Amino acid sequence: MNKLYNKISVRISRVARQLVPFNQKYKPIGVCRAGSLTNGQKEVNSGEVIVHTVYPAVVTTLNISDDLYHACSDYWKPAKRVETSYVVAEVPHGRIHTDNENSVAIISRFNNLVGEVSLSLNEGKVIDPALNPVFGQRYFKSPVKIQGTVFSLLSGGAGINNISHWFIDVLPRLHLLQKSGLYEKIDWFLVPSLRYSYQTETLAMLGIPSEKLLAGDQHPHITADCIIASTAPRGSHTLLPTWLCDYIKSAFLPLADTGEAGVAAPARIYISRSDSNMRNVLNEEELVKELEQYGFEHVISSKLSIREKLNLFSRAEAVVSATGAGLVSILFCQPGTKVIEIFNEGFVIEPFYDIATKTGLDYDYIICPSKKKIRDAAKGQRENLYVDIAQLKKKLGKILQPAERT
Repeated sequence: MNKLYNKISVRISRVARQLVPFNQKYKPIGVCRAGSLTNGQKEVNSGEVIVHTVYPAVVTTLNISDDLYHACSDYWKPAKRVETSYVVAEVPHGRIHTDNENSVAIISRFNNLVGEVSLSLNEGKVIDPALNPVFGQRYFKSPVKIQGTVFSLLSGGAGINNISHWFIDVLPRLHLLQKSGLYEKIDWFLVPSLRYSYQTETLAMLGIPSEKLLAGDQHPHITADCIIASTAPRGSHTLLPTWLCDYIKSAFLPLADTGEAGVAAPARIYISRSDSNMRNVLNEEELVKELEQYGFEHVISSKLSIREKLNLFSRAEAVVSATGAGLVSILFCQPGTKVIEIFNEGFVIEPFYDIATKTGLDYDYIICPSKKKIRDAAKGQRENLYVDIAQLKKKLGKILQPAERT
């Protein structure tokens, strides 16, 4: 009942924001664009925004086979090559407004949206800052005043409740902040949410004290002495830059408990989605029985703490899973770890094979036939899977030598 109530409240609030005029002085009047920078910092419009360049013109590529690229869902076909300039912006006496869904608006004291560090989404895809949903909003609550300097880790989209987006779209902003040289200025860290244990646990592991945290779902509109924000870690696209993968590994792997040498063999892990109401493996009992013959451990990822996942995946030699948020833990795997990702043919998307190829994992995949044509991600992500066990055995035979089987 609480979930239903929350959904209804969100929908009512969304409609009200579009229809009921209130406090429209808080609607931004335009977009402030700092432009393309190559080095140093740039001050825009007499201190309205100070932009620090972190990584100029980073080229990110998608390194997969033609067969896998052809299999990618047409509605979510990734680019093969993108370029992004990463910046961190200081916005004195600025504001942050978010709908915790499609809009993160960093707004200057002159009431301009700061294009480089705001985020505008439509059906999960980044759109031009001038189309940010905040410009179509009519109802605004007054901002809460925060004393000091606030750094925004808001991500829009699923960063509020999805562990994969947390690791990919939220936490890497801390690396950009560190590289900008502004980390010591921060009094408050504004994160999408603090409702889930993985959110508080990861932040604690990264040395951010709980008393310096603000939750975006509790503070959707704030103003502060200074707002600091960064380019989205994946820019305006979906590919993962190499620096992002390197940061997560360097931040967390030193915290792993590697165990005593020779005490236990590296784990073989099957990540079950039995705790989810979508993308379930319909013949999972048969699948698990087959994997057990190869020594795989059956894991429900959501029941593990971050530290438990870190310890498990950092020692893994093989991972099998249907595509889903739990696969983000392959960021903890060592180079050479064998990964088999299982897709429904109506939902073949790139985050995890993108991670695998950029972190040196030995990646393979299985695509399960779909009984119907899938035309969008909303439907695709709900489709269950029926795994061809014979195909799985063939894949396992390629990556695990007969002498290694248990």
